[in-house]
Amino acid sequence: MIVTMVMMVQITANALMRTLFREPLPYTLEITQYWYMPVVAFLGFMAAQRRGQHIAADLIFQALPRGTKRAVLAALYLLAAVALAGMAYYGWHEAIKAWEIRKHAGISPLPAWPLYFLPSLAFGVMTVQFVAAAIGFIRHGVGLSIEEAELQSVDLEDGVPHTPQHEER
Repeated sequence: MIVTMVMMVQITANALMRTLFREPLPYTLEITQYWYMPVVAFLGFMAAQRRGQHIAADLIFQALPRGTKRAVLAALYLLAAVALAGMAYYGWHEAIKAWEIRKHAGISPLPAWPLYFLPSLAFGVMTVQFVAAAIGFIRHGVGLSIEEAELQSVDLEDGVPHTPQHEER
């Protein structure tokens, strides 16, 4: 959100400077294209996965039996993790190439190579997130968050369900 706000301020300042003084802020387009947008996009991908806010088309999925849902979700999350790990690996090699040639933003002197490492970071983090989600679906089932599943677990010592009210004992 902070990056988006800073980007909006810079773009607005650029438009005002260009309109009022006929002197735009230097490299605003390059900064927006090569710095702000990748940060917003890749951090947004990770945040959406962390919050469980990616779009799901689950028309067929809802018709599956509960046990099958658990297996299908775990398998799909693991498949997604493998794909994301592959993208992180490929992105790392591209970032190294960009670093070696000190890649710039278009024809400007603005360096772009540091942001080439962001996809590897984002895809690596998302790989871990998807593996964790797959493990969560295997262990806790479909339809429950991990927190809800833990609250409904049974204390093996005395057979009393764990709920916030029982935490005082």
